[in-house]
Amino acid sequence: MLLNRQLLFLFAMLAVSVGYLVSALSLGAPVGESGLTPSFFPIMVGVAAIIFSSILILQKLRTKSDEDQDETPSSYTHIGVVVAVFVYILAFRPVGYFISSTVFVFALILLFSSFEKLLQKALISVAIVVIGYVMFQQLFGVRLPTPWE
Repeated sequence: MLLNRQLLFLFAMLAVSVGYLVSALSLGAPVGESGLTPSFFPIMVGVAAIIFSSILILQKLRTKSDEDQDETPSSYTHIGVVVAVFVYILAFRPVGYFISSTVFVFALILLFSSFEKLLQKALISVAIVVIGYVMFQQLFGVRLPTPWE
């Protein structure tokens, strides 16, 4: 059976997801004595990415598609997302939650929208990160990393 580009991309995404999970596991245990730790969310994202990648691969293998017809993506948004996730994982602990998460959310917003209203998009990014901080800090009792630690 010949693999088309879309299926190859899905297998690459599965490999990236496994790499992401391995990187997230290096942040430490997801649950400590005092509850959830900062590694909880990245580990959950890694597990979800593996599950969803696997589901997409199974769906693609089950569908009868024209193997000779190559589907080329109209943009490279998916590559931008993968790069953004890897940079985010690498920057999360040394740079801290606020800076790395704000840049990550802003990058994702820009990847999926136009380059208009940048100030508004930056403010939305900050708001999302602050809401995430309050949620993890207050609801879950998770202490998120800061650059001065």
